[in-house]
Amino acid sequence: MNEKQPSLPIIIFLISTIIGVGIVTLPRQTALIVGQPNMWVSVIFGSIVAFLNACLIFMLIKRFPKQTLFDFAPKVVGKWVGKLFSLIFIMYAICISAFIIRTMSEIVNYYLLDRTPKAVVLAVLVLSCMYLVSSGLSNILMFFQLYFPIIISMFIILTFLSIKSIEVTHLRPIFVNDGLALLKGTNTTFFSFVGYELIMVLSGYQTFTKWRFMTKILGISLGSVCAIYVLFFVLNIGILSIGELKVITFPTIEMAKTIEYQGFFFERFELLFLFGWIVTIFTTLTAYYYSALLGVCKIINCKRNIWLNILVGTAIFSLALVPTGITELFSSATYLNNLSYAALIGIPFILLVVSFAKERFQ
Repeated sequence: MNEKQPSLPIIIFLISTIIGVGIVTLPRQTALIVGQPNMWVSVIFGSIVAFLNACLIFMLIKRFPKQTLFDFAPKVVGKWVGKLFSLIFIMYAICISAFIIRTMSEIVNYYLLDRTPKAVVLAVLVLSCMYLVSSGLSNILMFFQLYFPIIISMFIILTFLSIKSIEVTHLRPIFVNDGLALLKGTNTTFFSFVGYELIMVLSGYQTFTKWRFMTKILGISLGSVCAIYVLFFVLNIGILSIGELKVITFPTIEMAKTIEYQGFFFERFELLFLFGWIVTIFTTLTAYYYSALLGVCKIINCKRNIWLNILVGTAIFSLALVPTGITELFSSATYLNNLSYAALIGIPFILLVVSFAKERFQ
C-alpha cells in the first residue's frame, strides 16, 4: 500500500476500532467525575488530547516507513529493550481485548441471554475473531467496510427515535464555570478514544509519511467518534438526567429502553442498539486481536500460524474470565488505564526521543 491509495479503509478501521465499550459505559463514568450537564465538553477535551497523542505517534512512525512498532522498536532501543516494549504493547492489546469482551458478555447476559454461561458468549466471540484474523489484514479491512454502514445506521436511527424523549431542563445550565471538573473528566474520556495507536501496526502495510495525509485520517476518525460520543452524551443527559446517569450501570442501553411508539410493530428498541453495538465490539476485538497476534509473530520471528492464533485467543479468553463480577471488572479498568499510559504515551515518547538523539549524535 502507499499514500496514493484511498484513506477511507484506514479511517473506517480506526472508527470501527475506537467505538466500543465507551459508548455504553462512558456517560456514567463521566457523570460520577464531572456531575454537570455540560460534561460532554470533557469528551471534546479527550478527543483533542487523543489527537495530539496520535500526532506524537505519527512523528515516530513516519521515521520508519513500512515498519510496525515491533519492527523498529529493537532498532531504536536495542534488541532486548525493543522486545520488552513490544511485549508490553502485546499485553496491552490482549488486556484491552479481554476487558472489552467481558464487558460485552456481562451486557449480553443481562439484557439478552440471561441463562447462557459467560464462557459460551466469550468463546463464540473469540472463535469468530480467530477465524477472521487468520484471513489477514486485507480481509479484516474489507469486513470493517462491509459492516460500517450498519453501525452508522444504528446510531442514526436510535438518535432520531430518542429525540422526542429529551427533557431540555436536564441539559441546563449549559455553561457551568467548574472547569476543573471538566478537566478531570478528560482523563476518563481520553481512554474512550483508544484505537488510534494501532496506526503503529498499520504502518507496516501502508506508508505514513505525510502530515497532510495523516492529519486527515486522524481528524476525520477522531472527529467522527467525538461527534457520536457528544451526541449520545446529550441524549443520555436529556433523557435520563445527571442523577440517573450516576446510578445506572449501562445508561445508553437504558436510554434505548425508554423509546416507546404506541402501535408500532417493534417495541424493544434496545435490541436495535445492541445489535449494532455488538458489531462494534467485534470489530474492536478483531483489531486488537490482530495486533497482538502480529506482535507475537514478530517477537519470535515466525509467520502467523494456527497455533499462535490459538495461543492469543486462549490468553484473551482466559483473562476475560478472571473478574468474578462486574464490580471487579470495572475495578480492573484502573490497571488497564495504567498499562494504556505505557502503550499509548510512554513507549512512543521514549522511542521518539531516543531516535532523535541517535540521529543527532551519530
